[in-house]
Amino acid sequence: MTATTVDRTKALVSHRLKGLLSGRVCVLGVGNRHRCDDGAGSLIAERLGGRTGALAIDAGAVPENYLEKVARSSPDTVLILETVDFGGAAGEIRILDPGSIALSGLSTHALSLQMTADYLTARTRARLAVLAIQPANVGYGRKLSAEVTSAVGLLHEILSDALREHASDQHDKDGSVIRGETG
Repeated sequence: MTATTVDRTKALVSHRLKGLLSGRVCVLGVGNRHRCDDGAGSLIAERLGGRTGALAIDAGAVPENYLEKVARSSPDTVLILETVDFGGAAGEIRILDPGSIALSGLSTHALSLQMTADYLTARTRARLAVLAIQPANVGYGRKLSAEVTSAVGLLHEILSDALREHASDQHDKDGSVIRGETG
């Protein structure tokens, strides 16, 4: 990504996150770290754990194993971090509605992601959004492509800043801070 593209992405995603974040926030990272870029969402969730005021869960390739933990946290907002083939440039970051992925079959875990979103919506009534990274390679291996490595760093930075600011705002409103953890 060029410096201009990074700045534009940072501004756009940060702005959209401010409109999405409400109350208690849960970040659910999804991805298979043995399928190159597919592990990006899982990796970001791991890096966020305990550092932002949001509950961060690295669900790996089995998000269904963590749905009750998410539901028990009573989130108002759930951000699902996932590698999604939305036809963009490798490493491109977009915020998507979970319903748009179900209709187009864009996710590398399309059925699982849609079932995850449906279940969480029914159980929590939380606002859900997918923070998606366009993969370059989802073949077998553990190494992220250069484009997705850059996107992981950028999205981690954007989320860290937005979630810390949100936690600070929550602290100002109710005198308490929601502590994050990893799953």
